[in-house]
Amino acid sequence: MDDSRPNPDLILDALKIDAARSGGGRLSIFFGMAAGVGKTYAMLQAAREQKQKGVDVVVGLVETHGRAETAALLEGLPVVPRRQAEYRETRLEEMDLDAILARRPELVIIDELAHTNVPGSRHPKRWQDVIEVLDAGIDAYTTLNVQHLESRKDTVEGITGITIRESVPDSVLERAARIVLIDIGPPELLQRLREGKVYLGERAEVAMEHFFKEDRLTALREVALRYTAERVDHDLHALRAAGHAQSGWRPTERLMVAVSHSPTSEKLIRATRRLAYNLEAPWIAVHVDTGQTLTPSDREALSRNIALVRDLGGDLVSVAQTDVAAALRRVASERQVTQLVIGRPTRRWLRDFFSMGTIIDRLVTRAGGFDLLVLGMDAAPRPPSPVSRLGSSLSLAELGKALGVLALVSILAALLKPVVGYRTTGFIILFGVIGISLFARIGIVVVSAIFAALLWDVLFIPPFGTLHIDDPADLIMCAAFLIVALTTGALTQRMRESQRLLRRQEGRLRILLDVAQTMAMRRTHEEYLPAAALKLGDVIDCDCSVAVLEPSGANRPAWFPATDWVGDVREQAVIDWAIQNRTAAGWSTATLPAAAALYIPLGSSDRVVGILTCRPRTSGKLVPEEESLLAAVAHQVEVALERELLQQTAHQVDRLRESERLHQTILNSVSHEIRTPLTALIGMAAQLEVPAKPDAPGNSGELVRGILENSDRLNRVIENLLDLSRLDSGYMSLRRDWHDPADIVGVALESSRRFLVGHKIRVDMPERTPLVRIDLRLMEHALVNLLANAAAYAPAGTTIGVGAAVRDGWFDVWVSDEGPGIPEDSLERVFERFYRLPSRREAGTGIGLSIVRGIAELHGGGVTASNNPKGGCRFTIRLPLEDQPPIPQEGSKG
Repeated sequence: MDDSRPNPDLILDALKIDAARSGGGRLSIFFGMAAGVGKTYAMLQAAREQKQKGVDVVVGLVETHGRAETAALLEGLPVVPRRQAEYRETRLEEMDLDAILARRPELVIIDELAHTNVPGSRHPKRWQDVIEVLDAGIDAYTTLNVQHLESRKDTVEGITGITIRESVPDSVLERAARIVLIDIGPPELLQRLREGKVYLGERAEVAMEHFFKEDRLTALREVALRYTAERVDHDLHALRAAGHAQSGWRPTERLMVAVSHSPTSEKLIRATRRLAYNLEAPWIAVHVDTGQTLTPSDREALSRNIALVRDLGGDLVSVAQTDVAAALRRVASERQVTQLVIGRPTRRWLRDFFSMGTIIDRLVTRAGGFDLLVLGMDAAPRPPSPVSRLGSSLSLAELGKALGVLALVSILAALLKPVVGYRTTGFIILFGVIGISLFARIGIVVVSAIFAALLWDVLFIPPFGTLHIDDPADLIMCAAFLIVALTTGALTQRMRESQRLLRRQEGRLRILLDVAQTMAMRRTHEEYLPAAALKLGDVIDCDCSVAVLEPSGANRPAWFPATDWVGDVREQAVIDWAIQNRTAAGWSTATLPAAAALYIPLGSSDRVVGILTCRPRTSGKLVPEEESLLAAVAHQVEVALERELLQQTAHQVDRLRESERLHQTILNSVSHEIRTPLTALIGMAAQLEVPAKPDAPGNSGELVRGILENSDRLNRVIENLLDLSRLDSGYMSLRRDWHDPADIVGVALESSRRFLVGHKIRVDMPERTPLVRIDLRLMEHALVNLLANAAAYAPAGTTIGVGAAVRDGWFDVWVSDEGPGIPEDSLERVFERFYRLPSRREAGTGIGLSIVRGIAELHGGGVTASNNPKGGCRFTIRLPLEDQPPIPQEGSKG
């Protein structure tokens, strides 16, 4: 295995950062500790240099704050006029983002990245304007003070005692291609403030009394310098991961310590922390999973050591590899480690022989670019002796199997001895030892190798039945047999450990894949959360469950699968703490470790969408590999829950958008459908109010008819709107009873006679029709809407037909006309709310047919539209035909 090969995860992170910075325009941030250090001045100087190089530069917005030297740098640079915005009866000036995007310069200057825009602007923050400019492919120069950086806001508030109300997310700075530090000493900045080059008038006096103190400015300067150094260090790591930097040097001191379940690890961790503190250097701890099965006490010790690393502020790195030295070298190379701290190992000759020396020997042989610091652990307890370790690995069952294998190969060797000779039988017995190493532990292999050598000597090497060997060649072969058996067994054992480690890693990857597939194949969290929790619990030997939190937090969350321990008051307090602090708490953590289970909040930085709990089935704590697996699964569940919530939010937004569209449509329809008859009614009433002249022709009858027609039209619109509201709310209920279809048609025609004037009516009813169980008022309303629709679209003098028929166990009521018909692509859409044919200008709200469909569906039926072969269209209401009620006989009582 090549330890110098690049880490694919680091390369991927570097590529992500490079892709984020290379997408769209390039951002340059002029960064400083406070106002007045010269950020805007330096930014304008850089902009003028770019203009001299022929770059198309415009000034989107620059605040000079009355500084003459800053204003002088603006001369000669094109400035985009600011837009006027009103807020609380005050006219304010803001950057005109649309004008900049329309102008599309190569470089735009935008001052004060953390500025808050006037309410009502497209974006609430100016940094969001800058992101849109970058996405449009335009480069941008901007300025930022350290107190406005989100990750440093709390630190600055603690230094200055001032609440910072404007901040910029760190992700914006991560997108920056360049951060230019503008730095001056605090005495020079205070002198600039006294000279009026920072603030003017009373504002300068207030600043000197509060924010601009030399000790505070010095602390702010340190924060700015540290952030800039961290940014440079991060960029250097990315360059090294991508293979752009040389590996023969280390830019800063960085310490690393190896951590295991050994009792000496605690002292090594504390010693590394002291060294790192004295050197003012970062430090990390590395745990190498070699595939060794740990006892409960070893797991507990490992958990304590890992918790100590986190308590002391170190970063923990966990890797899986059988060769500890190779793993340490690889991590040291990836993390730019300058010093590796390790304890002096106890020398074990047999172990060191098979391992090619101690771990220090192997590290020194190929140390690379770091120093090895070996600490003596005099007070450390002595590790178990080889004999005791071999004894602990012995198993009676495995020993019995090994002896059985040796007995079988000895019998086979005895049978073949006359043919192949006694020396060749040694190879047959050696094959038996190799076979034992395929299933037994190292202790059994060593015992089997020694026993096999003795067995070969006693049974096959002359003189037989004794341990004495006469021929020196046989003595050498017997010694070689023992060495080969031990070496082969040890190497086979190491190969088995590597294979077991690979299987464990494969199992963890498989559980991640299974969880991802489970969540991808099932749509709702009620379906995928129980399955994912069960799969995770089987791997880490815990009972797992996931709860989804409601945004309001009004109700207790439901757990998938259901659990019983979360109902305890103490456990609920741990859950509330974890949600409030957005930090894992409970079992196997340093926070409230006495809890019965581990609780991990799921969600982003702005909200918690769920919580994952794991209750152990046995004693002990999670090892780093299990913690990594748990964190990976938690992240997958978190992404799935957030995706589901985002889909719900998008669905709600679509519904709100549709509701807004319907609302506007209703207003437009009502404004036309109600205003038109109301205007007509007012006009007719005004004519009736004026006394008629004696010689004027009598027209009061026409006015009355017009009033009645328009009143009826207005009444239909109101009834349709009310019915639409009842359908939406679900409050529309049926009052069913048995009715004769002929009566239904007759009532509907009577209610529609005013707007059917001028049309011929044809009623096509069979002689005998079954009774239908319907709500008479609603069905009358549906037929009236169909008749009104036919009268509106059919030319005067044409025939409107009404009829009923029984077909295929259904009862159909239909209305047909001889109008222009409906386009084929609109036959289904005519039943949508507020849908009107694009080519028709006839009046109507577009809700009548929608109400007809709603009434038909309430009755368990439906409605269809079709075009007549000879022209016009036909609407059919299909109702379920139920068993007829018993008809009372004449003369029967009651």
